[in-house]
Amino acid sequence: MVDLKSLPPDLQQRYGYKPHARWLLIAVLAVAAVLAVGIGWLAWVLANPPVTYKLLTWDAADDHMRVTWEVHKRPEDTASCVLRATDIKHHDVGYAVVSLPAGADYEQPTYLLATRAPGTAVELLGCAANRVPAVPAPEFPPGTSNPVQPWTPTT
Repeated sequence: MVDLKSLPPDLQQRYGYKPHARWLLIAVLAVAAVLAVGIGWLAWVLANPPVTYKLLTWDAADDHMRVTWEVHKRPEDTASCVLRATDIKHHDVGYAVVSLPAGADYEQPTYLLATRAPGTAVELLGCAANRVPAVPAPEFPPGTSNPVQPWTPTT
C-alpha cells in the first residue's frame, strides 16, 4: 500500500489526501493540558478540605445528649458545626449550631444538646471554616420546636 503523503500534490488531491493542520493539534493539546490542570486542582481542593471533623461519642438522657467530636482546622479560622439529635422515629428532637473560636488547630469539644424528648441518635451534620456549613435544616414534627440550646440543668 502506498503512503498518500509520499505522492505528488496533484495525486494527493486526486485521492482526497488532506494534511492535518498543525495548529489544530496544538490547540487540542493545549485544551487537554488546561483540563488536566483544572481537574488536578479540583481533586486537590476536594481531597484537602479546610476543616475535617468526626463524631466521637454521645450519651443520651431524657432531656439532653452529651456529644463529643473532634475538629481539625487552621488555627486562624473559626469553625461552626451543626449537631442533630433524633428519636426512635427519626424525628428531630434537638438541633444546634456550635461555634468554635480561632486559636487551635485541633479541638475536641463536648456539647450538651438539649432535646424535647429522649433521643436515640446524634449526627454531626457538618463543620465549616468561618461560616455555617450548608447542611439540612431541622425537621421538627408539626407543633414542636427546638429546645433552647445549650442544655442547662434545671434546679
